[in-house]
Amino acid sequence: MMTLTEARQRLAMSGMRLTKRDGEYRVSFAELAYAQAEPSAYYTDDLLDAVLTGARMRATPPLDAALQIRT
Repeated sequence: MMTLTEARQRLAMSGMRLTKRDGEYRVSFAELAYAQAEPSAYYTDDLLDAVLTGARMRATPPLDAALQIRT
């Protein structure tokens, strides 16, 4: 079983941010401010899902997030 700290470390290595509030995990691009990352943020109540989806998000960022990260 993965801990929240381990999950955050794994995602941080790939440039993703993981936060938890009210039993829900939020995965977003670490380079973007909260408001900028919101359109592409992913919410789930499953920690493993958050880690796997965060890895996929980094591999194929949506166009709006990719443009914001590069500028």
